[in-house]
Amino acid sequence: MSRLDGLKEAKRGIGVTCRCGKSARITVRNRNLCYECFDQEIERIVDPVGHAERQMRKRVREIDHVV
Repeated sequence: MSRLDGLKEAKRGIGVTCRCGKSARITVRNRNLCYECFDQEIERIVDPVGHAERQMRKRVREIDHVV
């Protein structure tokens, strides 16, 4: 399969999966992503400080939940 065929399949969501296991719809920086992972990736690029703060709060909640 050529690279162009892979991109066409990703656009259609056929046979290409995202890293989370869902059907990939968008190809960004040579990675096939679903809409949710694409939103997370863009959020990380556009607002790195805010993303880091949210990740830190999420990890603290997970630790508090375990303890």
